[in-house]
Amino acid sequence: MDKVVDKLYEKINGSVFAFLAVGINLGCIFTAYLLYIQVDPSFTIFTHFISDLGDGQNFSNFVFNIGMLCTPIIFLFFYIFLTRYLLTQDARKGFLYLSFASALFSFLGNILVGIFPSESFRIPHLIGALFSFAGSFFTSIFYSITELSLPDFNKKIASSGFFLAPFPIVFMLLYITLYLPGINSTIPIFTEWLAYFSEIIWVVIQSIYLFKITR
Repeated sequence: MDKVVDKLYEKINGSVFAFLAVGINLGCIFTAYLLYIQVDPSFTIFTHFISDLGDGQNFSNFVFNIGMLCTPIIFLFFYIFLTRYLLTQDARKGFLYLSFASALFSFLGNILVGIFPSESFRIPHLIGALFSFAGSFFTSIFYSITELSLPDFNKKIASSGFFLAPFPIVFMLLYITLYLPGINSTIPIFTEWLAYFSEIIWVVIQSIYLFKITR
């Protein structure tokens, strides 16, 4: 199995999988948004959660959910590449394995979100969202800790996870407040968008740096 993976990354730099996943992810979200607003033009990042696209009409739900199912699989190839690279640099295995386990946790969450739209399957969707956001928090934290322990790894790149990781936690805390009477949903909704794209930004930062040092 290792030989197969080695041959794959010899032909394709693992960072390319991150670029591909981000492109597909953003493309699906934007396309789903364009389809959604043809029916309901009120959709904004202040009025609707991202996953509302998964319940939309005009095929917006199909595009969004396909994107949520496909991109985690592609992202996984990047996380394997990142983990294998850090292992070659004698990274601390304990935190590194926790990092990859967290990435798998987030991977599972995104798959569940894609399978179970929030309106039709609320409980499994919320479980998937919890896995996704909690997983992304721990992924960026543990990878940052691992990278900071390496003397030759760029400290700014390694530290980026600490600056972006709080967004998922803040969102989850704010989301709980929506179950209280009289709470305005604008801030929790906007924070979810920030949390989601903070994960994308972190992956882009990591993948660009990794591409430069491994090509």
